[in-house]
Order: sequence, then C-alpha cells, then structure tokens
Amino acid sequence: MQGLIYLYQRTIVNRIKKAVKKPTTYVGLVFVVFYVVMIFWSFQMIINDAKIATPENMVTVLSCIILLILPSNVISYSKRHGLLFRPSEVHFVFQSPVSPKTILMFAGIKSFAGNLLIGIAIFVFGICWFHAGVGQMLLYFLFFEVFETILEASIIIFCYGNEKLHEKFFKGLTIVMYIFMAVIAGIGIYLLMTRKMEFSVIREYLDMPVIQLIPIVGWNIAVAHLIFVGPNIINVIGTALFLTSTLGMLYVARKMKCTGEYFEDAEKFADEIQAKRMEVKKRGTVSLRFGKKKKYREAAVEYKGKYAKAIYYRQLLEYKKNRMFIFGWNTFMCLVAGIVIGVYGCLGDIEAFGQWKVFIIPGIVAYAVFIFSGYPTKWSKELESPYTYLIPDTSLKKVWYSTKIEHLRALIDGILITVPGAITFQISPVIAVLTVLLYMCLMANRLYYGMLADTVIGKNLGSTGRSLIKMFLQGIAMVIAMIAAAVGYVVWGLEAGFFLMILFMALLTFAGAAVAALSFVKMEALD
Repeated sequence: MQGLIYLYQRTIVNRIKKAVKKPTTYVGLVFVVFYVVMIFWSFQMIINDAKIATPENMVTVLSCIILLILPSNVISYSKRHGLLFRPSEVHFVFQSPVSPKTILMFAGIKSFAGNLLIGIAIFVFGICWFHAGVGQMLLYFLFFEVFETILEASIIIFCYGNEKLHEKFFKGLTIVMYIFMAVIAGIGIYLLMTRKMEFSVIREYLDMPVIQLIPIVGWNIAVAHLIFVGPNIINVIGTALFLTSTLGMLYVARKMKCTGEYFEDAEKFADEIQAKRMEVKKRGTVSLRFGKKKKYREAAVEYKGKYAKAIYYRQLLEYKKNRMFIFGWNTFMCLVAGIVIGVYGCLGDIEAFGQWKVFIIPGIVAYAVFIFSGYPTKWSKELESPYTYLIPDTSLKKVWYSTKIEHLRALIDGILITVPGAITFQISPVIAVLTVLLYMCLMANRLYYGMLADTVIGKNLGSTGRSLIKMFLQGIAMVIAMIAAAVGYVVWGLEAGFFLMILFMALLTFAGAAVAALSFVKMEALD
C-alpha cells in the first residue's frame, strides 16, 4: 500500500514541477481564471433573472445532477470502463503485493478527487447563487464527500470485484440504467412541452414523493430535501433508506471475495484507450466502441481535378469505407435537437416569444457550438504526411480541401437542427436558410480557430491551453458578429441583422483559416 501512495505522490509532484517550469502554464492559468470568473457571473445573472435563487430550487438542480451522475457511474462501472489504468500502472500496480480491492481503490482515487472538486463547487455555488445557509452547505458537503464516496467505492468493488454474478447480469443492469434515465428525461421533456417552459415545472416534477422513493437515486435526492427544504415523512424515510443501503453495500463490498479476475478486462480497456488516442493522432477520427474492432467497407472514388483536390478525394474515399459515411454522433444529436425543437414548436406557446422566436434556434445553435467540444476531423492527419507539402498548390487551397468535407457535414447537420423548428415555428424560408448558414459559419469558425490554436498560436501549450485559446478566439468572433447583427437589426431590419452577423463571422473565420494555413507551408513548422 505504501508503494501505491508513493506512486501517487511522485506523479503529482513531478507534474507540478514540470508545469511550474513552463511559462505556458501561467498563461493557461490566466485563461482558466478568466473563464471560471466569466462562467460564475454569467450563471449568477441567469439565476437571478430567472428568480430561482433559493435553496428549494437548488435542490432541483442537485436532483438533476444526481439523476445524471449516479446512473452514469453505474453504467460505466458495470461495463468495466469506469476506471482507467495507464499502461505504466498496469505493469506496476497489478504486480504489486496488495489486494485487488486496494488496487481498485487506487484507481478510484481519481474519481474520488473529482467528487471533492464537485463538492467544493456545490458548496460555493450553493451559498453564492442560491443563498443557502453555510450550515446547510457544510452539512451537505460532508454528506456528499463521506457517503457518496462510500457508495461509489462500494459500486466499484461490486462491479469490478464481483466474481459470482454472470456478465449478463451487468449487461442487464446497464440496460435498466439506460431505460431509467430515458424515462425520467422523457417525462420531464413531456411536462415542459405540454405545460410551460419554466423551471417551476421541473421543480414540481422532481419534488414528487415517488421520485424520492426510487431506490438509491431517489433516496439520495431525499437527503437534499431533508437538508435544504426541511423534514417530512417522505424525505426522512428516503434518507434512512439511503444511509442504510450505503452502509449495507459497504459491508457487502468488504466481505466480497475478490481475486483479481478483473485484471484482464482493465488491462484490455487501458490498451484500447491508448490505441484510440494514437488513432486520433494518426487518423483524425476514432470509433467510440470498445471491445470491437472497427469494420471498413470496400469503396472506390473517381479522382477529379488536380493538385490539392487530391486531398479531398482521398478523405472522401476514407469516409466511404466507414459504415456511417461522414455522419456520426454529432449528426444524431443535431437530429434529436431538431426533433425536440420541432415538437416544442407544436406543443409549446411559441407566440409568447413574439418576434424574438426567430432567435430561439440560432441561440441554441450558437450555445451548443461554443460550449460543447467538436468531433474529430481528418485535417490534422494531412499535416503528418510529407506528400501534403510536396503538392504544388497554395497553402490556403490545401486548408480548404483538407476541411471541405467538414463543411458539407456542417451543412447537413445545420439542416437537421433547423428545418423541424423552422416549420413549426413558422419562420420564413429566408431566416431558415440564414440559420443554416450561421451554423455552418460557427462550425467553420470552431474548426479553423481550433487549427490556429493547435498548430500556430498554441502549438507549445498543453491541450487545456489550446482549448482555452480556441474558446477565447471564438468568444471574440461571436461578440463582434453579435454587435454587427444588433446594428444591422436596428438600422435595416431582421434579415439584414442576420446577414451582417453571418458576413462578419465568415470574414473572421476566413482570417483564422488564412493564418492557420501557415501550418501547411512546411513540415518543420510543426516541430
């Protein structure tokens, strides 16, 4: 055990020493502080404007977090994908003379540390955003850190160390968790669409006694109700059941026999993660499936044109070998979002937004593009090929043909997320087309600014530093585009405002692409 503790200590100390010596660490730290402050004040303004800054509403937020995190943890641990051992840890830790359960706790420390950060964030935000009492937040923090950690540790041992239950049991448990999350989310979405799109609807839904009496998950929510709302027969029973079940699971986990049969699965998953990281670097795309090799189809493509166009056709050939062609999870999410927006347009009170209803879809699109990370692309693979630099064509054309397919994918995704809502919202065809173009511009902006951050400005920074630079550049571009849209709307009207926003976004995106094209000039520039 002392050896594992020493390993963690030296790993942390070495990383800190290495980071302190890099000037880029301090630049990244400035961006992190700026981003955290911006997010903090933005959410505080949203909460105050929505008039939900009360401890009772914080219980609703905590309930949503619990309903998302706890079942997700069970799913990942049931698949034995929740704990990640590095290749070096596989060779060192698995051979160490400690019990297999101790090794599980060694790997679980990363999750427990994450719980500590979440607990601190809940403590601070509960006091600052929802005006909960310091005593209440301290009590919930202690509960969260002690009993949530005990529960998660017990689940880890139960899912990884259990050598009696068959694999089919854990597959069934995973399916049950997926169904549970889908049912809870589906009921919530139905209530929002059939009643009114307000926070109070979700609060009333999650305050129902039946929710608080759902085993483990609901009992956890009952504890939050007991601390912040006050005692009643339901949350007292739920709290008692949660504490009893948590201690019971701890007892079972301690008594459970574990000889280390999970070593093979854990090592296999570590190797798969490492292989997929290499695949992202080399191929630009990666399969999200684990345990199965990605299958490719036979395909052919007719090359047309010359020079840098060869890059586009070679990528097209690679995508045609994929079963889903150029489509992936992002396309599916756009389709789902478009259907949800369209259904809300049918069932919700759209006219309550007045003339501002045309900004609902663009607002959702802009927020999603800015907040969520993008899908892997193939442009970075072109930089690793010496033949790319030998093509007798301009660097800007090389950039264009390396990313042309991504623009086609953005066009399809933009149509999927826009058209259903445009029909039910009764938005004019002009605004619908402009919304699709806006989505394409935003995706292109993220693509080229990401390229700029990865290969030119932030090539010597870490992944976090590059992500922060990309978000900073995207934020500046969005602010400039929104100012142009506001001016155009006031002076010429709605369509002009939309057009100016897209025009400015396109110009700023082109500028980013032109600078990023420097990475295609010579291969040595990447060193």
